[in-house]
Amino acid sequence: LAIDGGGNVYVSDQGNDRVQVFDPQGCFLCKWGNGGSGDGEFIRPQGLAIGSDGDVYVSDQGNDRIQVFDPQGRFLRKWGTRGSGDGEFSHPQGLAINGDGNIYVSEYGNDRIQVFDSQGRFLRRWGSEGNGDWEFSQPQGLAIDGNGDVYVSDQSNHRILVFKPTI
Repeated sequence: LAIDGGGNVYVSDQGNDRVQVFDPQGCFLCKWGNGGSGDGEFIRPQGLAIGSDGDVYVSDQGNDRIQVFDPQGRFLRKWGTRGSGDGEFSHPQGLAINGDGNIYVSEYGNDRIQVFDSQGRFLRRWGSEGNGDWEFSQPQGLAIDGNGDVYVSDQSNHRILVFKPTI
């Protein structure tokens, strides 16, 4: 779920492999995507985030990538492949964008957070499997507050973690 500057609500519809958009009163505006692995297609879309320019970022968890669209749903770019290296994903989940426009991605399969610039260039990562201070067990939701603090819902550890930014 994400809300743009005009109050429009973007919803990831996992069951139908698409994104739906509603106006602030809840009236349907448009939808895009369908099942598949091509540009603009999804397998279980999950997290959504809206950039300051209005671009819509979608974590395409079944395809292990991030896709970017304009506000009307036109495909712009993508990044990521399946793996555990820098810039690779295993079931990307939550998305959040900080004040500098950097994209934070939580990964359910790799138990970590990765950070990218708006074009998808890898910046940094943190986390590993476990239940310690810098460890996760299936992280999902992400949020960034006005101070830049990063909040992560750590599903299987039943907790919320808060991190101070370094980027």
